Amino acid sequence: MKILSLVSLILIVSFNLNAKDYPEVTLSKLITPAEQKALGVTKLSPSEKETLRLVLIQKYLAGFEEGKKKAKVVQPTTPSSIESQIDGDFEGFEGETIIKLMNGQIWQQTEYWYHYHYSYMPNVLIFKSGGGYKMKVDGIDKAIGVMLLN
Repeated sequence: MKILSLVSLILIVSFNLNAKDYPEVTLSKLITPAEQKALGVTKLSPSEKETLRLVLIQKYLAGFEEGKKKAKVVQPTTPSSIESQIDGDFEGFEGETIIKLMNGQIWQQTEYWYHYHYSYMPNVLIFKSGGGYKMKVDGIDKAIGVMLLN
């Protein structure tokens, strides 16, 4: 267990990861209680659990960034802004949320941000921002970076 803690600490220091950047992403959101028990996480000290949480977040972010580099970027042939509605239930943003609109377009979240907000068929505004697009969903104050999948 000491080796795991040492390796985790080295990873955290090398990535300059700060737990304050992700306080809403708890260990229970990353690993279910059943998985924690099966992996022996429940036996870890609070500091070891925090180290594990940070390593998991860093690995997720590194994989997400790598995936973005490899993703085929589709440039939409649309005006500078689009107004539509989400097709069905919307439960917020989880990091790489895929959103289908009533106009048939499918967009994916490209900017990491976790925020739970339930709404049924909320209105959305998609607009150009820098070299990409941002999506503003009714009921959420922040516009999130997105890319068109289809």
